[in-house]
Amino acid sequence: MPQTTGVGGKLLTNDLILKEMMWQFKNNLVACKRVFRDLEKKVVNGVGNSVSVKKPYQVLSTEGRTLGVQPLVDETETITINRQRNVGLRFTIQDRTLSIQEFSARYIMPAVGQIATQMDKSVLDVAREAHFMYGTPGSNLSYDTFTFIKAHMNNVAIPDEGTDLRSAIINEIDAAYISQALSTVFAGGGSIGKESIQKGYMGPLAGMEFYSSQLVPTHTVGAHGGTPLANSATAQTGSSIITDGWTASTQVLNKYDVITFAGVYEINPITKLSTGRLKQFNVTANVTSDGTGNATITISPALNDGTLTTTDVEGTTVSLAAYQNASAAIANNAAITVVGTASTTYRQNFYLHKNAIALCVPDMYLPESAVKASKISDPESGLTLSMTQFYDGTNHLETVRLDAIWGVKMINPNLIFKQYTGVIA
Repeated sequence: MPQTTGVGGKLLTNDLILKEMMWQFKNNLVACKRVFRDLEKKVVNGVGNSVSVKKPYQVLSTEGRTLGVQPLVDETETITINRQRNVGLRFTIQDRTLSIQEFSARYIMPAVGQIATQMDKSVLDVAREAHFMYGTPGSNLSYDTFTFIKAHMNNVAIPDEGTDLRSAIINEIDAAYISQALSTVFAGGGSIGKESIQKGYMGPLAGMEFYSSQLVPTHTVGAHGGTPLANSATAQTGSSIITDGWTASTQVLNKYDVITFAGVYEINPITKLSTGRLKQFNVTANVTSDGTGNATITISPALNDGTLTTTDVEGTTVSLAAYQNASAAIANNAAITVVGTASTTYRQNFYLHKNAIALCVPDMYLPESAVKASKISDPESGLTLSMTQFYDGTNHLETVRLDAIWGVKMINPNLIFKQYTGVIA
């Protein structure tokens, strides 16, 4: 079959090149494989389109014989297809006579690796929106810390149906530390998952699928400073918190910082009982104090002490007690604590259920004016790549454009933990 192998002076076909591209693409992904998929069929082709995802209802049971009818509140998240990456490859017709292995090494692997890197990075950047945390900032990952994270995930009712739905995606330095630790924990030494061929895969551990990635982002904590306190005559709930006592005229908090408020405790979302830990909130935007040290902080999740309500489509007031996520509202003058040392950069790790983040990689429109345009969709992974071909008749060169489009969003931040580990000098 010389026409499809590039051997004997015959040209490699576009179909074979696309198949090789898809294989390399899947092999280069780590984080994208561990999030929610299956949205592609709901999206019309093209950048700028969106799809809505309905989140599961939450309800409270009623004790006794009398029926307690629960209001069903629709919670949706909208994912917009707003990411597109492309790589342009230029090669001679002679290059098409290479074997697929040579052609792949020279052209396909570098090109596909670039797009896969950006797609994986987009998922890991969204993971920074997590608000649950565990561990001592500045400490390297240990086996004991890892097992306690699993316990805290259980305490906040993150589903534990088996290792296939929970994942750990950790930075390469902490991956080395945990491999070293495991070599002393388990007889025979060695690292976990040593026979796996998936990129970054280290094997199952403590009820999770364990991956490492060089793309896990670091985080720099804000300058915070002063004696920050909640500042409101009435107890505060919701996503916008008024505070004072910060160092004046300073960017006191960075986006993705994690803060706690004295007297506000984390609860188990099913039992609504305190876990004994202060409730953690993710800061959703940089915060700069004014000239007297006042600042308003936007947080996620919005604090619900069980007293919040909403209005349904019929104008009826509906209780959001089933969606309670904290033991109490924020009292006036409640002390604010920022996780981590001021202005310090830490390595990060993420521990997530697959339904925490959604990724949508829909088909892409192929231009009718192109000399040749093809695309390939992988039914197993749901990934799609397109390839558009141009010809330079003057120089006898072919240019191939490789594209992928996607959207990614945190759809349930209650299903993911993050962790600060070692300090970056």
